[in-house]
Amino acid sequence: MATTSTSYSGTFAPVQPDGTIFTIRDPLEEARELLRQAARLPFHANRPQAWQAAFRQAVTDARSAIRHHIWVAELPDSPLNRAETLEPRLLPKVDQQREEHDLFSRKIDELVEEAGAPGDVDIWKMIELSEQAILLEMALARHHNRLTQLVFETTHRDIGEAG
Repeated sequence: MATTSTSYSGTFAPVQPDGTIFTIRDPLEEARELLRQAARLPFHANRPQAWQAAFRQAVTDARSAIRHHIWVAELPDSPLNRAETLEPRLLPKVDQQREEHDLFSRKIDELVEEAGAPGDVDIWKMIELSEQAILLEMALARHHNRLTQLVFETTHRDIGEAG
């Protein structure tokens, strides 16, 4: 029996005119996977600090990937800046993407801080932090899907305007 990993969100993948799937490479893919892994870490009541250390490492690594995504988005030749320049009609979506960067920075910093906070770690803390990781992963998925759509509409304007 094959095992599948739990995914709380999907990835938008439009089809190009030649029938291939349009994708973009972005550090958010890594951040999302790390957050999914963090949310699925096993918790053993007799070793709660082991869970805490593993969770903190996963969300710290996710934070690095999120920061890398934000850094890339700020580059002059980034897909986001190209969309803004080439397709002014997409400016509201571009602005939304940029605003979310600040939100994601705050959320992941809070999650890393809470994951490393001193004190007792119990099942309730594990559940709370895992839920936060899942919610952030879902928000990152929406953000990534919107970015993919922006890049697709910028690259394939004739198709993007139709849908």
